Amino acid sequence: MASFVNKGNDLNVRVMSRRLVSASDSSIKEHVLAGGFHAVVAAFESGLPSLLHHYVAHAGRIVANPSTVLPEILCNNQGAELIIGVADVALADLDFGSMDLSVSKIPLPYGSDIPLSVQVVSFACGGFSVAWGHNHLLGDGHALLGLVGGFSELARTGKLAPGARPVHDHSLFRPSSTPSRCRSSSLAAFMPLTSDRMVNVLTSEASCVQRL
Repeated sequence: MASFVNKGNDLNVRVMSRRLVSASDSSIKEHVLAGGFHAVVAAFESGLPSLLHHYVAHAGRIVANPSTVLPEILCNNQGAELIIGVADVALADLDFGSMDLSVSKIPLPYGSDIPLSVQVVSFACGGFSVAWGHNHLLGDGHALLGLVGGFSELARTGKLAPGARPVHDHSLFRPSSTPSRCRSSSLAAFMPLTSDRMVNVLTSEASCVQRL
């Protein structure tokens, strides 16, 4: 048995055994999996057009209604944004214990009129990241997950299963009638907005850390 100490931590780990485990299929022949960043970029360049065929609004532009000045989606197929970038650091150099020092540093800014910005970035270590910039005017986080899942399915199979296709029925967005009163159980889910519960916005960034 052996023991070692992790760098930066006073944690002693005793190694009870160390061995290599092979796959159970003995017929596997030695081979190299082709890939790399260029293959990833090619997948997005070829797959996004098919994805946008099902998500036409994401290829449009967000404009202001001339009468109401409220934002609306112009479905003119101007195109979603695809950004290919190269970072001069390795992924391991980012502090993934902090959102601000890792994930929040990778996405690149994009225009407020663009509904969808897909950003593929290569790192010095050979790894890559994919950031999906999405405007909430077109959907919430769950809708974005459906978008990402749809792209993955198209990239793997070349088509979307009927159940995976988005529904663009506008009747789904009709507002529901407001109840005259709420149950006590519903009220218990909310917290009173009192001065002792409020966060000081002037010092919130200094006192809060986002963790993964």
